[in-house]
Amino acid sequence: MTEENQNEQVADENSQVAEDSPDTYVAELNNESKGFAFGSDAMDKYPAQVRAALTYAADNKYAYGPRFRNGEINWNVVSVEPMSNNIARVRIEFVPASGFRGDPGVEYMDVDASGAVLARRQISIPKENNPAMLMGITAFSVVLAVVLISLMTVFKPESGDPLYVAGRTLWIRAEEPKGQEYIVYNGADSEGNIHTWAMKPADEVNNELVYVKVTLINQTSGTVNLVIDEKSVTLLDENRKTYSPIDTIINAYAAKSTPLYNVPGFIPMWGSLQLNEGEQVAGMMVFEMPKNSGFAEIRWRASDSATIKYQ
Repeated sequence: MTEENQNEQVADENSQVAEDSPDTYVAELNNESKGFAFGSDAMDKYPAQVRAALTYAADNKYAYGPRFRNGEINWNVVSVEPMSNNIARVRIEFVPASGFRGDPGVEYMDVDASGAVLARRQISIPKENNPAMLMGITAFSVVLAVVLISLMTVFKPESGDPLYVAGRTLWIRAEEPKGQEYIVYNGADSEGNIHTWAMKPADEVNNELVYVKVTLINQTSGTVNLVIDEKSVTLLDENRKTYSPIDTIINAYAAKSTPLYNVPGFIPMWGSLQLNEGEQVAGMMVFEMPKNSGFAEIRWRASDSATIKYQ
């Protein structure tokens, strides 16, 4: 092989390596996406907008809700999408800084050329691979989500109250469901500070939030371990369609007090806890249902089984 042919072969190999490199792949994505930028290339191409979005996220962690707002968070830039009027949509991922294994949360912010954040939307929250570990991270939800009362004597439910039902180990009372467009309440964070929280339905046009106050009493013996989650209870409407509760911890966000939607005494019930003999726990379970739904019955399934009928 001549020296000239050898040089041509080396040039071809170098060209092939360059074409297969990650940087080349990112550049191709950017070209094909008509201005999209990904990863480190997004930070290089839109430094002011990316910096503004990351700074805004760090300064406004309240939007992540009570579960994440007080912890250390790591952010990663996914992409930047140019929009009209010199606005860039910065998409980022976020996860707890330590002890987390699972899928990151995703959000985006619309930032103008001067670095002002015009809009912010959270698409998803971090999700642990192991639900048990997820509940461990949110152990403070016992403080936020429940009020535990030690009873000096064995609790005796009121005779003839149709909303009280006895299971194998628990007495369960579920009050009449109440629906409204939004739920606003005062509650404590992991440090005991009181804040105003709010929840809204995912489908605000067609649905509303329905809350049910549930009281659980252990008047048998030993300790009852409770996991209160999406599988712990179902609410049936007048057409016998079933609805599972929503996570009242991750769906809560910081808000301003709104008397119209305020629910006095609202305590979200969610997470894991132990209920010893002679103790009771009370809190609200929340469901998203079509507006003006009727209610047939509620079925409790966490550590016991009981059905309370409303019709």
